[in-house]
Amino acid sequence: MNSSYKIVITGGGSGIGEALARALATSGHSVIICGRRVSNLRRVAKASKGISYFSCDVSDESCVTAFAEFVNNSFGEVDVLINSAGLQGEIGRFDKTGSNAWKKTFEINLFGTYLVTKHFLKLLVRSKIKKIINFSGGGAFNPFPYYSAYAVSKVAVVRFSENIAMELAELGIQVNCVAPGFVPTEIHETTLRAGPDVAGKDYYHFTVEKLKSGSVPMDVVIRCIQFLISPESKGLTGKTISASFDPWETEKFGNCIDSLVNSELYTLRRINLSHLDQEDKLKNELK
Repeated sequence: MNSSYKIVITGGGSGIGEALARALATSGHSVIICGRRVSNLRRVAKASKGISYFSCDVSDESCVTAFAEFVNNSFGEVDVLINSAGLQGEIGRFDKTGSNAWKKTFEINLFGTYLVTKHFLKLLVRSKIKKIINFSGGGAFNPFPYYSAYAVSKVAVVRFSENIAMELAELGIQVNCVAPGFVPTEIHETTLRAGPDVAGKDYYHFTVEKLKSGSVPMDVVIRCIQFLISPESKGLTGKTISASFDPWETEKFGNCIDSLVNSELYTLRRINLSHLDQEDKLKNELK
């Protein structure tokens, strides 16, 4: 990308958020990250030119409004908002997990995404770019036993993204989700600590094997985000794009954006027979 964007990334002190901040700053963008662990934020900002930081708990509205004011004073507008802050939450059968832990997972993953998007909207509308990227996660489209709080919060983020994509279309704001896949980050350490009896034998062993080999490279997720914030994705909104499975890097994908937006492909739906013919036609276009 030749243009330099003003980008805000929540959860930028670790994991995918950190990797995105570093990559986008290296590409020449101005980036402000936030998170709860100041030491992590300071480390990321110190290591990469073009990154500033602000300590913020995205589930605390007073913190979010202060963060928005900081960004307003620093940038004056926001071209791209990336809601990367996330919490896996307590693992185990739902009735054996703590109620407060469930609530906290929703406060970070869903309510935090809502709060940041709400309070940064006034900065986004000043921009000509106007892009919001949220993250789905494991369990958003399939059952994810023993990770119920995380899974349910992430499917809610997808529906929230689809809703506001429609609501904000009149403002020219594009909203999409990214399904990153199994990326080797510290979030998976909670599964290893929980063990097979709590996390479930299948997913525990799946995690162990994926961490050895077969996980989604971070670079794939970064390239997907770079595509979604670039002019090449103009018009694409209300979708969840899989970084590792969907053909977003192909020329045909770019040529089909108008058809994609008017279809239910890459969305959260109950599939019935009326969908099948429409999606088969679009699938042929993408081949």
